[in-house]
Amino acid sequence: MNFLKIDRNNVDKLECFVKTIGSSVDTFRYYSHRNPLEAIANHLVTFLLLDGDSVGYGHLDEENGVVWLGICVKESCVGKGYGKSIMKELVNSYDGKICLTVDSSNNAAIGLYKKFGFVVTKENATVYMERRNDTSI
Repeated sequence: MNFLKIDRNNVDKLECFVKTIGSSVDTFRYYSHRNPLEAIANHLVTFLLLDGDSVGYGHLDEENGVVWLGICVKESCVGKGYGKSIMKELVNSYDGKICLTVDSSNNAAIGLYKKFGFVVTKENATVYMERRNDTSI
């Protein structure tokens, strides 16, 4: 496994990944209303996790002074530890508060985030907002 940093020169690999994530698109909607090339211009870090082929994605982006985490594992690769590898890479690459949103029905993701120290700070019927203060993992 290795991480491929995504930039404007290889954003086509990200675009291909997004088209092949299968049902993961139901919970990872970040690119449903964003152009990948424009989006990565504001990212602190953007990468694909490769294990032969691209199996996962991660990013940190800053919006209005808040750092947001985004993660996606391809449907066919869920449950193989790729999410944990992506989370570790992301949280170790930034030394401050990180926020994220997650569907309240996405129990696997919520469990993963809790392992990395995220806690619920706001909640409504369908989405949790979580914040991680401790970056010591």
